[in-house]
Amino acid sequence: MLSYQEAYKIAAEVHQGQKDKAGGPYIEFLQNVADYLKSKGEPEEVQTLAILQDVLTDSTKKTPEEIIQMGVPAETVELIQKMTHHKNQGWIDEYSCKLMAEGVPAEEATYEAREKEFVNFVSQLKDNAAAAKAKSAILNVLLDEKYIRHEHRELKTKFRIRKYQRAIEELGV
Repeated sequence: MLSYQEAYKIAAEVHQGQKDKAGGPYIEFLQNVADYLKSKGEPEEVQTLAILQDVLTDSTKKTPEEIIQMGVPAETVELIQKMTHHKNQGWIDEYSCKLMAEGVPAEEATYEAREKEFVNFVSQLKDNAAAAKAKSAILNVLLDEKYIRHEHRELKTKFRIRKYQRAIEELGV
């Protein structure tokens, strides 16, 4: 099993130079997620998964093979792949058009469709307790005031918060 310290080093290397939603180093955000899990009494295995869960996003430009070469076990990489959200834009467009046909304003329909698509995505993680706990933790930390962007687009912020809350509820952990 990969230790938390080893996972942290890998995540720090992969996310070097990346910023979080508050403008700080992304690795500090991931550390906040791991700390959140630790405060809830979650084992090192879940904390390790949480700190690694974003190593395969588009922003890292890393492949599963590269992450395995860095020392992450193949079964962990498979789980990270399952936890990595890839927006299904075709479904979002189709669902938002359906909502607009029912009279929902375009911007609200788009946000509602994104929320529903994301909640559908996270629901597939419920069959793995570690994945569900790690994903729930990242969403809980994103709800912290520090990470909520209070943009001029209040509707976007409102829907983002609701999306995270509904996803956490769906995970049930």
